[in-house]
Amino acid sequence: MATIKEVAKKAGVGIATVSRVVNKSGYVKEETRKKIEEVIKEVGYKPNEIARSMLRQKSHLVAFVLPNNTHLFFGELLYELEQILFQDDYKVMVCNSSEDMKKELEFINMLKNNRVDSLVLLTNNDIEDQIDPKLPIVSFDRRLEGVPYVASDNYGGGQMAAKLLLDAGCKKFMFVGDDAQGESTPIKTEVSKRRIGFLEYLHQHGIEEVVNYEYHLGNYLIKPEVVSDLIKNNLDVEGIFAISDAVAFAIIKELEKRGKRVPEDVKVIGFDGGRSFLNSGKRITSIGQSPKDIAKALRNTITNLYEKKEASNQIVPIYYAKGDTL
Repeated sequence: MATIKEVAKKAGVGIATVSRVVNKSGYVKEETRKKIEEVIKEVGYKPNEIARSMLRQKSHLVAFVLPNNTHLFFGELLYELEQILFQDDYKVMVCNSSEDMKKELEFINMLKNNRVDSLVLLTNNDIEDQIDPKLPIVSFDRRLEGVPYVASDNYGGGQMAAKLLLDAGCKKFMFVGDDAQGESTPIKTEVSKRRIGFLEYLHQHGIEEVVNYEYHLGNYLIKPEVVSDLIKNNLDVEGIFAISDAVAFAIIKELEKRGKRVPEDVKVIGFDGGRSFLNSGKRITSIGQSPKDIAKALRNTITNLYEKKEASNQIVPIYYAKGDTL
């Protein structure tokens, strides 16, 4: 493999001149620059990316901290974020925290030590006091003081689900989710607005009694025995809004196991877009959030942080994903 010394010798210039051309870091005469670029192409010289990163104090890495990389929507979001950042010559480093606060703080330390250029953070831990808002961090769905966040219109999604179930003729309603955040804990997340939007819309339309079941914070998959008891004790419910498609899927399975037909007897709406459960026999009717649009919003926020521009919070529109369960 050709070296920078070989390029300099063949082009008849010094190593420093080649370095300025490669790193675009200083003035070089146009004629000389073209000659060096021709030699680089001819000999197949590939710059040492590690050395270039050290020179620029940039790693061209974005750390994506996930609490659970088995969550289907997170996988879709990771794919889209990798695609869009690759266009900007950035790579994504996946960091699975398993909801371990120590791991999350270690990943944040990578940013402090310039091992990554920025960090996209998804966390359910109470780490706000540990985060320096001057660091290039963008949060997804979580509100942290001084840190810009990107989120779907979760409140609008909750309201949309309530309207759909009301319009479908449902009289008794249930919400199932894992988000007591902001009420029983100091953690503030945009996801809790799914429940808030749902309940407020129903209350505004005269529905005061709603079964509101919230399982333990942070458990992305509700336990089968919890679903079983929940459905057994609420067989008269007609409309259910689940915090995610995964939870909706578990509820539908239990309803059908107990002889309830979906959607004839009970109507169920999930959240995420219904794409991940097409092999279940039914496409889940869902409030959709677009991984591609969220990835674009995250990229724009990261870019603004790099360029020292204002990085404001961004709310991404949701949409109705028609399925077979409403």
